[in-house]
Amino acid sequence: MSGELVGMIENTVNATRVTDVESDTVRLEYSARGGGQVNGHQVTDVATHESVCLSDGTETATVKIVVRAVQGDDLLVLTGSASGIAHGGSVRFEGVLHARSTAKKFRDLNGKSLLARAEMTDAGTVKQVWRRLPE
Repeated sequence: MSGELVGMIENTVNATRVTDVESDTVRLEYSARGGGQVNGHQVTDVATHESVCLSDGTETATVKIVVRAVQGDDLLVLTGSASGIAHGGSVRFEGVLHARSTAKKFRDLNGKSLLARAEMTDAGTVKQVWRRLPE
């Protein structure tokens, strides 16, 4: 994964909801919270992840994340999509997030796209790494 490191977040899934089931497709919604570091600042975050799981072990997902700086309460909003493959009880996702913020700590990310890589384990943790797209 290339590009400047922007953030590393670790979340714990605190709710899972089945939103639809069809012949070979399951739609799930996960809520998670956690924290880490973004743009060199300690942060907390809340995320909603909507996933379409296919019987072949692949998934597509959309995500909405609200990041809050621990010092100063500056906000960063991220939305995006990813695709993933299940392996041994966990799922690895790769995709793109779109950043929105006019807050001082995150202003340089406003309107930028970030490369995202995440792994959701069967234990309910999600580890994410975000990098700036090369320009």
